[in-house]
Amino acid sequence: MKTQLSILILMLLVYPPALPAADEAKPRSWTGTVRGEVLKIDGEAFLVEDSLGRNIQLHVGPNGSRDDNIQVGDKIAARIVHNGNETYIKSLKKLASSSSTGSSSLIEGQILDMARGFYLIKEPGGKEVRLRVDAKTWKDGNITVGDSILATIDDFQTVHAESLTKH
Repeated sequence: MKTQLSILILMLLVYPPALPAADEAKPRSWTGTVRGEVLKIDGEAFLVEDSLGRNIQLHVGPNGSRDDNIQVGDKIAARIVHNGNETYIKSLKKLASSSSTGSSSLIEGQILDMARGFYLIKEPGGKEVRLRVDAKTWKDGNITVGDSILATIDDFQTVHAESLTKH
């Protein structure tokens, strides 16, 4: 009987149960984008109703940035980071329609063409925008022609994409 117990213990040490392995397969960190309407602001915490009607509590994280003029009722896009047990805002931008100068902080649309450091984007209203994309542009995965994206603009003079996120 002791021999059988010793063999069982040895097998468990050599071949651990699959449950911990499945737990390790879960992603420990990821990034994503939440878009929606601000319902409540409490300091650096935002209650946002997303595009699916869910209420999501978001907090600005360490080294996170946000537009200063965000108010209740504004439409926003938040780049969020999940790391371990924490989920926080990396950047929070107010979705602004084109102003009289023709610029906005975010551009949403479908990629029509990608050539020589520029992406041609078709916005939902039909307007086509040419974005300069380079090594400084943060990309959320492998972005290709036909993808719907949300682009954060960092320079209104040259329309340079600071980041591109699939959605």
